Amino acid sequence: MKHFTGTYGWWIGFIFFALILFGMAGCTKTIEIHDPGIGSMIDLDVDSNFKWQTSKEVDLNISSNLAALPPGSLSRIEVYQGDPQLDGKLLMSGAAGYDFPFSARLRISRAITSIFLRLTTLYGYDQTVEVPVQNEINYTFVETSGTKQTPVVAPWPDCLSGCDGWLTGSGSFVISDGQTYCITDSYSGHITIQHGTLKVCGTFTGTISMGQEENICKLLVTGTGSATISSLSMSRNCSMVIYGNGQVTIGSISMIHNATLENFGILRINNNFTHPGLLRNMGNLLINGQYTIGATSSELENYGSLTVNSDWVVNGNVKNNGTTEVFGNIFFNGKTVQNNCLIKSNNEVVFNTMIYKANHGYLQGVLGVTITEGARLTLQNQSMISTSVFLMKNNLTGVGSTSVIKCTSSGAIIGAQKYVIGAMEMLTPDGTLLSGSYPENFRDSASLKPLADASAYIPTGECNPEGSGYISPDDSDGDGVADQLDDFPSDGSRAFVSWYPEASGFGTLIFEDLWPYQGDYDMNDAVIDYQYRIITNARNQVVDIHPKFYLRAAGATLKNGFGFQIDQVQPVTIASVSGYVYKFNYIKLNENGTESSQANAVIIVWDNADNIIHRVGQRTEFNTLPNYPAGHSDSVFIHIHFAIPQDQQVVGPPPYNPFLIKNLDRNLEIHMPDYIPTSLANPAYFGTADDDSDPALGRYYKTSKNLLWATNITEKYHYTYETIEILWGYYHFAEWCESSGNSYPDWYRDLPGYRHENYIYDITF
Repeated sequence: MKHFTGTYGWWIGFIFFALILFGMAGCTKTIEIHDPGIGSMIDLDVDSNFKWQTSKEVDLNISSNLAALPPGSLSRIEVYQGDPQLDGKLLMSGAAGYDFPFSARLRISRAITSIFLRLTTLYGYDQTVEVPVQNEINYTFVETSGTKQTPVVAPWPDCLSGCDGWLTGSGSFVISDGQTYCITDSYSGHITIQHGTLKVCGTFTGTISMGQEENICKLLVTGTGSATISSLSMSRNCSMVIYGNGQVTIGSISMIHNATLENFGILRINNNFTHPGLLRNMGNLLINGQYTIGATSSELENYGSLTVNSDWVVNGNVKNNGTTEVFGNIFFNGKTVQNNCLIKSNNEVVFNTMIYKANHGYLQGVLGVTITEGARLTLQNQSMISTSVFLMKNNLTGVGSTSVIKCTSSGAIIGAQKYVIGAMEMLTPDGTLLSGSYPENFRDSASLKPLADASAYIPTGECNPEGSGYISPDDSDGDGVADQLDDFPSDGSRAFVSWYPEASGFGTLIFEDLWPYQGDYDMNDAVIDYQYRIITNARNQVVDIHPKFYLRAAGATLKNGFGFQIDQVQPVTIASVSGYVYKFNYIKLNENGTESSQANAVIIVWDNADNIIHRVGQRTEFNTLPNYPAGHSDSVFIHIHFAIPQDQQVVGPPPYNPFLIKNLDRNLEIHMPDYIPTSLANPAYFGTADDDSDPALGRYYKTSKNLLWATNITEKYHYTYETIEILWGYYHFAEWCESSGNSYPDWYRDLPGYRHENYIYDITF
């Protein structure tokens, strides 16, 4: 039945098939055929460049820019379809390290719009990001905490427009009525901003008073401006912004009520400084006096560099994502301090009644750290407190990956019935306490150790200049991938497992087998489910390929073989191939199991489908008719081992270049559109019958109307019954191919309104 050609043959086959359906005794199901109104495949208008791909290739280049890891250690990279925290499907895995990105080529369904990248490290860092699918995906992992955030450079205004006037020379001037005055050259004297804005794009020297009643007043120093202000007063509703590259020096400053200051440039305050509202520092801020965060409603956000040359008194909220160094004492007296980077006192740090939270944060009190009874401290994810002597009068809790308390001199004192709790490691010179005891004062896995025995690893970096501990990677096979990240911890030649299409599912190859004549386009002459397991080493090179194949249907009377070619790999690079199923003598092999007389590596999986299928009933067709019990196929497991590990870009992504061998004739191969034939295919067939191949143009296995004989579907595909054209079973198939794949890229899925259920072979395997 599958041997009729052309439209006339198709209708003879259809009538014959219908007679079988309606005349067979004991029928359990009949097919009620309704033309969907779009005709046949030969009526479609398909662009000549369309390659019939349900998938696309994506080049991945994933780097790691984390804080320093132990020498030679590698991080693990994983690629998922869907969020791994929500049962996402693992696609690929590999390694990345210093100056060593994970580079690979991924094949993914065109219906997928985003993938998830996950990085895990030897010291417990775990980060997952979602990225949009593009032809190239370049992504660098950076620590979201524990790394100083790059200061934001806000665009600054100019002084060429939006100015009601320009100030030059010297004198005293008042800005009122909401006006804006600008300095582009130089001005010295006193300026009062009652209601309005002063923009400094040039140079200002003098004093400034801001604010009157409820008026809004602004002082803007642009990236081209500089100001030396001997005295600055700011009342309510007043704000000052120093933009990137702007430079301001203030002798004394007075801020009251809700006045705010934002610094993106360089700011120096040469006196004591107190602010009642918000101070946001994105640049460099130096305070040459005592710095006081005033009332409980005041707040500091530091993303840049803050230096205080006297004491720092904190009565409000602090969010520290940059570096803060204090040359006096630090007194944390109220509200909440969130430290995600570095806070250092060259004297002492005292935690009074307040809340301190650190996430990858580092705090140092060179001469001592005291936690009073009213302070509540939580250290998270490799945070650290470093000091010479540590006095703890309230509990200290660690969560996430282990944090460290490091006492380098006198040691530590823990008050009665106070506890170090959770993921915490305390280090003292000899592993003892000046007051308190171990393990009584340590709970829920918290530990006390000598400095020399530090085991909790914290990397050094911009936010932590000293770190702690050292992980000697437990790397049994010495390949540079720690055992806990290595899928093969005892095998130095192997490290990671990747999958195609994914770790828990199969893809499907579908074929018409009458090439060079067009078939009936039910695309079920060979329906082959596959899953590839790819083994790579610590350098992300391919070591083994282990595909699994299952022949789900063979709606053909021909005896077809099946294999695949790895187009850019030479046979000599492969050490061995095993698992194929041959019962005929027309396949000739090299000693390594690849097919002989081939320029590229060719693996023949079976030489005849009859070798592996088990029919129920007497029909030649296998699992394509509705009135016969379903048969089953043996699964075929192929094992390919490379003599020389190959770069993933050379091997390319599965399923590589699959093809049928038509009716035991080794000269006749049927490939997917524009996939090259092997060396053994007879080129004399190209351009004959319905084939429109032109090797000179790289055009293969297409008809003159750009129709196909085979394609790959990245999920398990449910095919149509015998002689039922694929576009009759799937309502959106025609829209997909006529739009060159842009519409309904998921046409093959079992979604509402997607398919004609009566035309789909629905027996579960």
